[in-house]
Amino acid sequence: MKTNKIYKMLSIAGSDNTCGAGIQADIKTCQALNAYCLTCVTTITSQNSRDVFKIHKLPCINIKSQINSILKDYEIDCIKIGLISSVSQAKTICQILNRFNSKVPIVVDPIFKSSTNKKFNNLKNYASIYKTISKISSIFTPNLNEAKILLKIESNSKLTTEEITKEFIEQFKVKVVITDGGNRLDYCEDFFIDKGTVEKIISNKISSRNTHGSGCTFSSALAVNLAKGFSLKRSVQLSQDFTRKCILKAPRFNLKYGPVGH
Repeated sequence: MKTNKIYKMLSIAGSDNTCGAGIQADIKTCQALNAYCLTCVTTITSQNSRDVFKIHKLPCINIKSQINSILKDYEIDCIKIGLISSVSQAKTICQILNRFNSKVPIVVDPIFKSSTNKKFNNLKNYASIYKTISKISSIFTPNLNEAKILLKIESNSKLTTEEITKEFIEQFKVKVVITDGGNRLDYCEDFFIDKGTVEKIISNKISSRNTHGSGCTFSSALAVNLAKGFSLKRSVQLSQDFTRKCILKAPRFNLKYGPVGH
């Protein structure tokens, strides 16, 4: 592993004008991990700690231009895909990345709604978007609710998270880390399959109102750690620890729902 290398991550995601989540969180995460973040904005949002007020989806021609301009000029070490606002955007991204002949790790954070409960897509489009994205060899990082939605599992289902993890891999044919998939209020449990066995990594859960961007932070950290050559298990551990530290370092803005720190 090269310790003095500056790893380059391409983030394909939405913009959050409060800089808590989305591409802004990805940039901050990369800086904290001695990596450099290149970006492709898919969606421009107008939001604050209380609500998402406007969502503007960028045309596919802009998505294509942003990604191609970066790939022509930079050697990318990893890719993180966040908010995708339409099936056409997903198809455009897939077409480009499938031609991008590289073995770099690709981490997909399948965002369904904001933490203020604003849905970015209806259920049908959401499922179609990430089914399309799954055609790229990648690692998905849904939370338990997102995993259930993508698998069309009822929210009150008695399936265990271990069973849901296995079903996700069976249906989507990708690796998956289901974040905070446990039912313990005092612990955060991330589930994934390593060498055919479902494993979970546990850490103490932090009681905080300042967790805006924690999912984006984890998925970006996971991409960077995988690019650095760490195993999936070690990358999940490192990314979970990093996200936890970001929550502890969150600035105290006295908001209903504040951003994590980096």
